[in-house]
Amino acid sequence: MERIAIIADDLTGANDTGVQFCQHGFRTLVIIDADTIGQVGGEKEVLAINTDTRHLTAKEAYQRVYDIALKLKATGISRIYKKIDSTLRGHPGAELEAVMDAWPADLALLVPAFPANRRVVQQGYLIINENTGAAVTSEDNGITVGESASCHVPTILQQEMQRRVGQVDLATVRRGAAALITALEAAQKTSQVLVLDAASEDDLQIIARAIGQLPRSVVVAGAAGLAAHLNLAWDLKPAPPFSLRQEGVVLLVAGSRNPVTARQVQRLATFSSCQPVLVNTAAILAGAAREEVERVLQEAGKLAAGKGPLMITVASMFQGKPACRESVPAATGNENSNHGNGGKAIAAALGTITARLLAMYKVKGLVVTGGDTAVHVCRSLSARGISLATELLPGIPLGYLEGGPAAGLPIVTKAGGFGPPEAFIKVFQYLSRTENQNP
Repeated sequence: MERIAIIADDLTGANDTGVQFCQHGFRTLVIIDADTIGQVGGEKEVLAINTDTRHLTAKEAYQRVYDIALKLKATGISRIYKKIDSTLRGHPGAELEAVMDAWPADLALLVPAFPANRRVVQQGYLIINENTGAAVTSEDNGITVGESASCHVPTILQQEMQRRVGQVDLATVRRGAAALITALEAAQKTSQVLVLDAASEDDLQIIARAIGQLPRSVVVAGAAGLAAHLNLAWDLKPAPPFSLRQEGVVLLVAGSRNPVTARQVQRLATFSSCQPVLVNTAAILAGAAREEVERVLQEAGKLAAGKGPLMITVASMFQGKPACRESVPAATGNENSNHGNGGKAIAAALGTITARLLAMYKVKGLVVTGGDTAVHVCRSLSARGISLATELLPGIPLGYLEGGPAAGLPIVTKAGGFGPPEAFIKVFQYLSRTENQNP
């Protein structure tokens, strides 16, 4: 079994890169404490290590990463991905040199671009900007694009590395994998670390295919963007795909009042010809939570037998949109946010509704939006946690409930402001598939 280790300087970096492997079916464990390497995760294909070195000195970060890389090598790890922060925080140069010394490696390729999150590299400069079409102008080691400033990646790395750092430009990358391999071989004569330009997912795929033709000893480094394509680089064989339930309804519980979520619910309602059951939050805040829960359950029962999604949403989401709140009075009262005792009471009621619906009907998949709502839904189902499986859309993961009477139920969680307008349509279509496919 091919075993891979991700070395990241903080926990969130280990998570956001580890989930990229989950998308291809690899069992991934994030190791919070590097001291437990060799004690946990022996059955996993991918280990994502939190080195917790972001705030150390360069010398301290080097030593810790060097020791961790040696330990990983001793446990049978065959490939290393050195995760760097997508804004180059921490000590990317010192930590990359530590991995190269420990492995050991004669060449490292660094690809900092993460196009899905508007981070691209052109002319060796890391550009972070909402306006991706803005012109690029450089001055000294900085770069200005619109009102954003960024940095020259090779210069940043060279400040912390003994090895010589070089660069491969975007035009070379876009000539294709074969031409890129030739260019890398030529550049290696003068540089031991190469920073590759990339501005799109296609660029990352070309780089990944080229990496697949290079010796196993080459260290690969970058942000989460390249990690999403490493199955192309290393011809990895994923674990069997996770299974989805074939019978039942998709249940969506939306407790967020974010207008992004409101648009997504409206799109799904139009697509499926199913209207949401609206929860009167004013009634809950007025102390009539039990009565409102029973009313919602009665309304939901009329829709649960249909083929479309069963949507439970807070009525206040649609204030000012009369067509969406015909069946229940608009919410009033002092509900300014999902924080405080009022917000907790609403989230708890949504959790109760969810648990009751799961006990009454077959549910093939659960979709929850809103942080407090998700917590209360899991608590109402006595779930111990969520085992991560894949990412359906950026920031919208799919997992499975662990523990409780609903153990094994597919669950999709989404922050209120995440996702495109059609996000819930895509999630519904995925959970409704009769054959399992990657998203």
